[in-house]
Amino acid sequence: MALSSSRPVLFAELDMAGGSLRHRLLRDVRRGQEALSGNIGLHKLPQADWQRSSPEQDMTPQVSQHLWPMDDSDYRVALPGLTDPRQAASMASVWPTLVNVLQMTDQQLKWDVIVDGGRMVLDGGRLHPVLTPAPVLHQADVVLLAVRTTEEAQALAYPMVRALQAELEAHASGSRALGLLLLGDEYQPAEVSRLLEAPVLAQLPWDEPAAAYLGRGGPMPRGVSRSRLMRAARDVMGPLRQHADRRQLHRQMRTQAASPAVARIMQQLQQGVRHG
Repeated sequence: MALSSSRPVLFAELDMAGGSLRHRLLRDVRRGQEALSGNIGLHKLPQADWQRSSPEQDMTPQVSQHLWPMDDSDYRVALPGLTDPRQAASMASVWPTLVNVLQMTDQQLKWDVIVDGGRMVLDGGRLHPVLTPAPVLHQADVVLLAVRTTEEAQALAYPMVRALQAELEAHASGSRALGLLLLGDEYQPAEVSRLLEAPVLAQLPWDEPAAAYLGRGGPMPRGVSRSRLMRAARDVMGPLRQHADRRQLHRQMRTQAASPAVARIMQQLQQGVRHG
């Protein structure tokens, strides 16, 4: 989806089990004359965070140093993920500042920001505080759970949908932030939505040749950019962006309504309506 975006995009690989981008899609992509090394990526942000002179210091320059081009364009960049799952424990202090950078990239630069949260791990019915990027998901405008449309995959997804809805209701902007990204076409979206009790926000075809390239990287074979997968990804980005914008506006209105000043104005307006 990041490769199909018509707008500048920042793709953050936040799989706490370890990232694979550097060994696959990014392995032959250079930044100028520089090859991607182990000195670039998410795992280096805790050290950058510790070296800040104060908690208020902007961390955007440090994050930007670890962004890597996804292709030969100037507007698709990735933050490569962890190189070792044991690095996940060091991320706790980084999440607030990274969330701030991602939000500024979205709201001020108007880039698409896409996060790969990896496989979700639960702890007592909640997102594991170390093995998932829970603080980032809590602040996301939209959280997509990727689900194969096979019967087995849907059955396995059901408890995760319930857990994510409860998590987002308790710690984020509500369970409606969760939607489904379907992979395949064995079942119709309406059937999956009814079974999993969650809205289907996007659907991509099961296109093995195109997916194989995305999994291994290297020079893009002829025809991949026009494949069913890439064409479908381009088609869903617009509606997803519009949905995210509506969710963001909804969150902003809720935050404003929660402030004492806005509450007083609303109360005065309500009194004026009653008197009228």
